[in-house]
Amino acid sequence: MKRDSLFFKISCASYCVSALSVLLAFLGDYKGNGAAVFFAVLTGVLFWGGIIVGTALLVLVNSHRKKNFSTPKDRRTDWRRFGILNFFSHRIAQVIDIAMGAFFVLFLVSMFIPAVSQNISLVLFSLLLLSAFMHSMFNGVNYIYIIHINEERRK
Repeated sequence: MKRDSLFFKISCASYCVSALSVLLAFLGDYKGNGAAVFFAVLTGVLFWGGIIVGTALLVLVNSHRKKNFSTPKDRRTDWRRFGILNFFSHRIAQVIDIAMGAFFVLFLVSMFIPAVSQNISLVLFSLLLLSAFMHSMFNGVNYIYIIHINEERRK
């Protein structure tokens, strides 16, 4: 069970790397010199690698949760929904959900105002993607499972 907590943390970190790798697009260019091509390739590798590693570890945590943890009957309907469909499930999730909404609005505004540069829009998109990943992680059933096993470990 301690391993599940570690897997969840690594999964969160992988999704963070994936979302923030979009910022490397500033340095990358497939038509540029060797360093620019390297950063262009690195952007894609980190983006897709982060998603693949994060998802694989989350699938492991999910399978362990299904084997080791039974949900309380009064909360069973809440547990069946995916994290992407839950909002404001606890304090950390509330902060992330508010940030996601703010980044979404800022990103939309930046897309339709010509004076805002594409660089600002790219940064806002990266932050929106990060907050969307974290929204799904921290509103999901696996986070509740991780909280539960951490509380049991403290006892």
